[in-house]
Amino acid sequence: MMRAEPKTTGLILSLFALALAAIPAAALESPEYLRVNWGVLGESFLDPALTTVGNYENRASPFSVNFNLGAGVSMPFVAGSNWAFAPTADLYYYNATYTTAGQPVAVDETFSIATVFGLLLDASVAYSYPIGEKISLAASAGLCIDARIAFVNSSGDSAGTNSMNSYFWNQGRFFSPSTAIRGEYKLTNSISFGFSGRVLWPIYNLWTNEGFGFFDQTKYMFDLVIRYRLGGKLTAPAPEAAEPPPPATP
Repeated sequence: MMRAEPKTTGLILSLFALALAAIPAAALESPEYLRVNWGVLGESFLDPALTTVGNYENRASPFSVNFNLGAGVSMPFVAGSNWAFAPTADLYYYNATYTTAGQPVAVDETFSIATVFGLLLDASVAYSYPIGEKISLAASAGLCIDARIAFVNSSGDSAGTNSMNSYFWNQGRFFSPSTAIRGEYKLTNSISFGFSGRVLWPIYNLWTNEGFGFFDQTKYMFDLVIRYRLGGKLTAPAPEAAEPPPPATP
């Protein structure tokens, strides 16, 4: 079983904190939008043993599908700017067991030994591009902390969950850069509706040497988004006073 490496964990957390410090709160405008999202979270597992070991009923799928629920805000760098700091937080959970390679994977509850709860803390910078008065597109990139904790269930034991937690927090596996695209349609001056797609890249595969390729444990998120403009509805500018008519010509 792998042992925790506090130096690696401390380094990754320090880099994440440094990235946040590069966006000082004093340099940002107050939050302009609140977004609430709900959708599906898929994760790819590339261990070839997933489709060959065990009975057909209790094999883990090479692509798991779960649900996520989250919210975030958008804080422009300057008033009226298309650039904004857009942090989000998302919750998800799944039932898990081990592969023959010692990797925790999502399975049906019947065959699981633990329940895993995850919190995604994504610090992203977004650029929005309006298309007409109703539609806007946006792209973002950032750094995400994937904080996962395993809890024992009726089929497992505390030793198994301790090993899972060690795996999640070992060698920077909690660190995933993120990229996302989003499209929104303005229903009213306060409410918009849209969809988003986000990918969390398992950059830790560059140094963990598990042998399953870079895209192993990549997370794909597809969400329905509701955007609420903070501060109430937009107000139309006051009409300019009419100029007095020219004097009559004698």
